[in-house]
Amino acid sequence: MASPPSTPSTSPSDILKVLWRRKVTVILCAVIAVVAMIGMDIVRTPQYKASARILFTDKSAQTGGKSIPTDILIFQSQNVIGAAAKILGKQPPAVSVVSIGTTAEATITASASDPVFAARVANAYAAAYIKVGNAAANYTQLQQEQNIQNQINSLTTSIDGYVNALSFTAKTSPQYITLTNQLGAAQNQRSTLQSQLYAIQTTQTSTVAQIVQTATPASAPSSPKPVTDALLAGVVGLAIGVAIALLRESLDDKIRGRSDLERAAGGVPSIGLIPAISEWKDRRAPLLITAEQPKGPTSEAFRSLRTSLQFMALDDPIKTLLVTSASATDGKTTISANLAYTMAAAGQDIVLVGCDLRKPRVHEFFGLSNEVGFTSVLLGEADLDDALLEVPGNPHLKLLPAGPIPPNPSELLAGSRARTVIQALAQRFDLIVLDSPPLLPVSDAAVLAGSADAVLMVAATGVSSKRDVSRSFDIMRQVDASVIGTVLNRAPAADSYAYYRYGYGYGYGYGYGYGYGSGYGSSSSQRSDSSSAESQNGSAVEEPAPAAVDAGPTAPTSTPAPGDAKRFRRRGRGDDSPTAS
Repeated sequence: MASPPSTPSTSPSDILKVLWRRKVTVILCAVIAVVAMIGMDIVRTPQYKASARILFTDKSAQTGGKSIPTDILIFQSQNVIGAAAKILGKQPPAVSVVSIGTTAEATITASASDPVFAARVANAYAAAYIKVGNAAANYTQLQQEQNIQNQINSLTTSIDGYVNALSFTAKTSPQYITLTNQLGAAQNQRSTLQSQLYAIQTTQTSTVAQIVQTATPASAPSSPKPVTDALLAGVVGLAIGVAIALLRESLDDKIRGRSDLERAAGGVPSIGLIPAISEWKDRRAPLLITAEQPKGPTSEAFRSLRTSLQFMALDDPIKTLLVTSASATDGKTTISANLAYTMAAAGQDIVLVGCDLRKPRVHEFFGLSNEVGFTSVLLGEADLDDALLEVPGNPHLKLLPAGPIPPNPSELLAGSRARTVIQALAQRFDLIVLDSPPLLPVSDAAVLAGSADAVLMVAATGVSSKRDVSRSFDIMRQVDASVIGTVLNRAPAADSYAYYRYGYGYGYGYGYGYGYGSGYGSSSSQRSDSSSAESQNGSAVEEPAPAAVDAGPTAPTSTPAPGDAKRFRRRGRGDDSPTAS
């Protein structure tokens, strides 16, 4: 048994599709963020900034700016703040002081609701710093003068002592020479200190800094800035919206598009995209849209699905096609009826068999009776010819309705009598379309899938869940069914538009791109949909059956060799029973 296929990775285009599908959430988050920011800007008090520039003139600042960080810290000292408060007459707000590059300059920036007051604060801090700095420099100078004066006084006292001692000492005494030397040294030292003191006293104390540029009142507020704030809020809102959209997408278990279906199906391609129409809103009312609106886009979608099936059958002829779904609300019976009608409109002899023996409904699409049908043939209550019904307006389509509801549907479908009836139909028709019950609630579809040549899985946008689709494919792999593709019912416009544009633009079918080289194009005229062949009443001009389907009534059903791998066959692990999850 082959291993399950790997799940396709998420591409950037898938993310863009998610954002487009949830564009309301993204746009709403951006709008809310912008509106909230505008509202905050309206109620906020405008703030004005004013800046003054100051040049530090102390020697350490001028010789490399090593003391500038310390000078900037002084602006936050209580001495400077107190001096600024005296200048302003009130407690000043805090300011920002930033050095300008590697120069000895700095910028003092103040912010206030009044532009004039903001300028006064910046200038006051500059003046306060100079005042405090100069006072500190003057105090340092006075301390230096006092220290030198004390040293001079001490030397003067020593000199007086030496002179007094010399007056009592003989000149020929060795002590006299020593005192003389000490007196000379003291006098020289006092002279040096006196020179230093004179230099300090006669030198004018320089200011620690000077104002290079005074602050002036600003003409426009620095905040709020409605345009800039709105743009930033919009960007933040978009980012939040994208995050919420992706989070919701990760938590959303519903099938929203073709990429979701293919990922849930484990890589099995979507070969049919059936767009949603208003007539299908009432699920209780059956509608054969391919007969009612043969020229409409939905009919074109079914013809596209027919073409894809024909080309996929080139490698492995299909005589029995099972149409099923995960749940009962995916539209499998609608797909079965319209697909069978479309296949028959191309000139092939088609029989549609109602295998949903629990809730038979396929006969309602054609307005036919369900009194005698498949169940009647299986129970021996009617012959096969008597149970087959002709479909008005389509001579190539026959219907075998489900018939009366039996008490044991699964046993009837799994019996040898059911296989005999299907084999008899295969000898008389080009293709048998089996409309089966959903996979998860009951096991009927799993019984039929193991013996069908091909299985077509139907899912509906916004109805089918990814978990149910994945579980259905596990069951298909468990019974070794040949799932050739999926059909997305109620496909969104983004998927179906690209789908139809692809078909019409290249003029050969409407499928998911299953080309087979030159043979594909060479026979396209034979297999192309003849919309002109279908009239408004549903009649069709007979056209040759494609080579993919056995045409003769005696042609045997094509069965692949045990060692051959069917195209798109999915096998793998699954649970033991196809029960509803």
